[in-house]
Amino acid sequence: MSGMKILIDDKDVENRAYFLPWHSDGTCYNFRCPDRQIYPDEIGKIKRPSYVETLVIACDLNDYNFIRGMKNLTQLYIYDGTTLEDISFVENLTKLRQLCIIKSHISSLNSIRKLNESKDVIYKKSSAGASPKEELCMRLQYGFEGICIQTDAYDSDGTELLNDNICRDDIRVNDHLISYSERMRRRREKCMK
Repeated sequence: MSGMKILIDDKDVENRAYFLPWHSDGTCYNFRCPDRQIYPDEIGKIKRPSYVETLVIACDLNDYNFIRGMKNLTQLYIYDGTTLEDISFVENLTKLRQLCIIKSHISSLNSIRKLNESKDVIYKKSSAGASPKEELCMRLQYGFEGICIQTDAYDSDGTELLNDNICRDDIRVNDHLISYSERMRRRREKCMK
């Protein structure tokens, strides 16, 4: 049984299109469109937060702490985080694979860095002594496919989020992009000179 895919928005939109900021087509392909919409005043009606796997928030909210209880969340998209400054609610979402927060006032990426560290500990413990195939499965389960943060309160190139086991590709912080394929292209061009 697949988990819930929820959209939180204060307006109804037919044939909604979702902005996917990813450099990799694979990450875009893995995006799961929400199949249920709720209004901001109905957030408390989510009876089993741990069943939510995809959460898309298309309107600004006063409080995002309800996300902490979504332990199986793999995709989190916040398209309008104009009141969002603190993202500590992501620190224990170890199954999170896609994180996109746009129009925010986030002043630090420390919560994402802490999440990466937690994911890395789990990955190393789970993959110790594993076969190459099992190790790949662990990397796919705990690694990030992409992180996109747009904020007017913090400028970074995203390198503090790099982690070889967990987070090494499709990291975008404001106008800075870290992409494995882009790095490989640049390395090849440098070698050709």
